[in-house]
Amino acid sequence: MKLQTSSPSTKRTIKRLQTLVKASELLTSSLDLDRVLQTLLTLTTKHLKASTGSIYLIDKAKRELWARTMKAKKRMEIRLPMGQGIAGHVAKTGRTVRIRDVYNDKRFYRGIDLKTGFRTRTMLCMPMKDAGGRTVGVFQILNKRIGVFTKDDERFLKAVSIPATIAIENARLHLAEIEGQKMARELELAAAIQQQILPKSIPHINGVQISAMTRPCRAVGGDFYDLVPLEEDKVALAIADVSGKGISGALLVSTFQAALHAYLEFALPLTEIASRLNSIIYEDSTSESFITCVLCVYEARTRKLRYVNAGHNYPIVFKPTGGFVQLEAGGIGLGMIPDVRYTEGEIQLNGSELLLLYTDGVTEAMNRTQDLYGETRLCTQISNLLSCGPGEIETHIVNDVESFSEGIPQVDDCTMVLMKVT
Repeated sequence: MKLQTSSPSTKRTIKRLQTLVKASELLTSSLDLDRVLQTLLTLTTKHLKASTGSIYLIDKAKRELWARTMKAKKRMEIRLPMGQGIAGHVAKTGRTVRIRDVYNDKRFYRGIDLKTGFRTRTMLCMPMKDAGGRTVGVFQILNKRIGVFTKDDERFLKAVSIPATIAIENARLHLAEIEGQKMARELELAAAIQQQILPKSIPHINGVQISAMTRPCRAVGGDFYDLVPLEEDKVALAIADVSGKGISGALLVSTFQAALHAYLEFALPLTEIASRLNSIIYEDSTSESFITCVLCVYEARTRKLRYVNAGHNYPIVFKPTGGFVQLEAGGIGLGMIPDVRYTEGEIQLNGSELLLLYTDGVTEAMNRTQDLYGETRLCTQISNLLSCGPGEIETHIVNDVESFSEGIPQVDDCTMVLMKVT
């Protein structure tokens, strides 16, 4: 009696089942997204006897597909708009595609072949769907070594996609958690930097009262102020608003503050200080980062205030007799373009006059109906409080802004510096 041997089709079925079991074990053994994707590609391309492949994941926020691939031992990322190329088409329609010759298919996007140097011939492209039937990614298996991809290959890939989708979603959730922890740590570091560079005390200058505050809309803000006592009876006041938040913004402000103190120590003209700061910020920041600021030096003996406004909200001098003056002399924000020349302004401050420096988080505070607090309300409130000290005025404005905004979370920081001539 002869023992029966399994038929080729039975052997193939058993081998595929074993591969599926192995795939499930390997894919659930790691929470590293790159490792999961690489494991999945190795298994599927080997079993389907394909040359290579890609796994595109959907970036919902950008409505794009992205995949990582290797070229000359360097990792590169490929991004496609939803609907572009065959992978984009599959992601958009949720339907599997098998193609004998991709260069005869109008949907095929040749840009990736040109970028990587690879020549695509045959393709099996399949959507990866979660338990709710939503497409979360796309398998793209390329170049069957012998012949073309078959219906049997399609069934295998569909079976693999079930554990693959679970593993990828778990890895993405894990990655999001890690990124959240990194962001929290970054904010802690940035907050520490910010607290270190803010002045620890208010300088005492004869004939003036000074008050200052900053309130970030997030854990770390992009606003900054400084109060620097100079020789004899002079004090420098500065306020700034950085376009970037987080640790990059905090480091940029730190650079700004250190350079400002150095230039003030050498008693350079404010116009030259502004120009030098502009060069430093331009060289040390990205093209999207810049700083708007106001630099002032007040001399108590002469009661003269010299200032440069670099693209910031105009400082305001309130007069006890009524009315106010905006200080406009200066130039554009720091770091926008190189080699900027600034102009200096000067104003005489008489008794009981009040100087206000502020950031746009004050005037652009918004309420439930999206109305802005505005400069008119700010000036009206302060004009009615000129008999009070700067600390009282500051507290009143903060409370009034909070009352106006009705508890709505704000999108910008709130910072003020007030100086009153007594």
